[in-house]
Order: sequence, then C-alpha cells, then structure tokens
Amino acid sequence: MLDYDLLRALAAVIREGSFEGAAEVLSITPSAVSQRIKLLEMRVGAILVVRGRPCTATAAGFQLFRHIEQVQLLEHDLVANLQGEGSQLAGQHATIRIAVNADSLSTWFPKVVSRAANELGILFDIVHDDQEHTADYLRKGEALAAVTADAVPVHGFRIVTIGSLAYVAVATPKFIAKYFSEGINVKALNTSPSIIFDRKDRISDNWIRAVFNSTAKLTPHYMSSFIGYQQACIDGVGWGLLPDISARPYIDDGTLVEMKPGSNVNVPLHWQYSVNAGQTMRALSVIVLDVAREELMADPA
Repeated sequence: MLDYDLLRALAAVIREGSFEGAAEVLSITPSAVSQRIKLLEMRVGAILVVRGRPCTATAAGFQLFRHIEQVQLLEHDLVANLQGEGSQLAGQHATIRIAVNADSLSTWFPKVVSRAANELGILFDIVHDDQEHTADYLRKGEALAAVTADAVPVHGFRIVTIGSLAYVAVATPKFIAKYFSEGINVKALNTSPSIIFDRKDRISDNWIRAVFNSTAKLTPHYMSSFIGYQQACIDGVGWGLLPDISARPYIDDGTLVEMKPGSNVNVPLHWQYSVNAGQTMRALSVIVLDVAREELMADPA
C-alpha cells in the first residue's frame, strides 16, 4: 500500500520545486521532506525526484504525482458529500494542476478560475505553454487537465472541443506607414520587425501561409510574455498576431490596425481532462465549457 503522507511530500516538492518550499507548505522541516522522499523511492524502487534548482520529477515521479492529485480530488468530493454544518472537514481544499496555453490564460481562462474557485472550493496550479504542447503535460503525468490545440485524445483523458481562439495580425498606423508603404506583402513582412512569443510559436507562419500561400523568413523580437507581446505591438516595436478578444479594443480606438481585415487565424481548442478525477473535475469541465461558449468562436457544426 502507498503511504499518502509520503505521496503528499512528493507532490509538494514537485509543485514547489524545492525541499525547502515543500517543507514550508507541509509545516515540517526540509530534512523530514527529504526523508519521506527517500523512503518513498526505496519503497517503489525508483528515483522519483531529480535534485536540483528547481527539483523536477522523473517519469515515475510524475505518475505518482498524478495519482495523488486524483486521490485528493476524490477526497474533496467525498468531504463535500459527507460534511454537515460545523464539520471539522470544512475548509479543506484540493489542488488541480492544469496546463493552459498562454493566450487562453491571459484572456478567457481567468474567468474559469474565478468561477471554479468560488463554486467548487478548489485551488489551481496552472502551468502554461504553447497550445501545441500543453497536452504533453498530460502524457507525462504533470497535469490532470489541459486546454490544448492537440485534437488527439491522451489515453485516460476525455476530450471536448470548446471553440476557437481567433488571432488577428496587427501593427500601429506609424509602423505600417514606415514598413508597408508599398502594401503588406511577403517581402515587407520578411524585412520588418515582428513579435514572436517564443521559438515554439508558429502562429505568424500559419497566418502568412493562409493569407499569402507562402512562407517567410521573419525578423523577430522574441517576447515570451502575453502582456509584453501585446505592449510591444501597441508601442510599435513590431507587428504580431494577438487574440481578437484582446486586440479588438485597440483596433476600435485606432491604436492598432488590422493588417489584413478578415484574415483571422482560428486555432481550435480542446479541453482534455482525466476520466478518474471524479465529480469535481466534471463540474470544472462544465464551467470550462460555459466560459468557452461565451468567449471563444463557435466551431462550425
């Protein structure tokens, strides 16, 4: 049988990234955390944590991490069903780790967090990545659910299409006058500064391919922060693609110009969640679908 005190120590180390951080969360000493991890590793016969700055889990460690998160969610469900007024079980919270693409996290997903925190009494541990890569967190056992562009269901997870996030290519009027005086074409796009989120980001390439049926060799600034990316566009540092729901107010007031009106890139998004995480996860999924229905573009039937 697994010892859940040991598993909680493992989960705390993975979440906090250090034995000291885990000790603070668990209200024990770092030495006690280390002893629990060593004992758990001895019992399962595998290294579970790569010691470093930060500490990271091995594949086996992530498998146990996902297990304890599922158990904590099921306990949360049980407590909610059992407790009456004045119960000593009241006030306990489960934590759910979710992988969310950065643009969703900066636009519509905070509404999910707000509703779920109030209605379900859960805590969130959100990791972010490009929408093409968030499902990898499910495959590795690092998360119990994900907002992802990956339409292939991960084994042990249900998948629901939740709508599309529309992106528009934008720049300031001054930037367009300076770099696109002869029109917006592939040559000008190649030579003008662009804003790219990170080296995984392919949204600009996809837009150029869709609009011009071509490829481009861009001259990018890398800006791996949604706020920084958007502000760089507003400040005229370069042109970029922003979610329409965040860019539209700036387009409407003239701060930004849509470079090719009507040429959105629509990225279909999916919600994948563990089939073993119980009623709280199902309730969270309902909230995700409700908010997505309000904020995202509906996919064609």
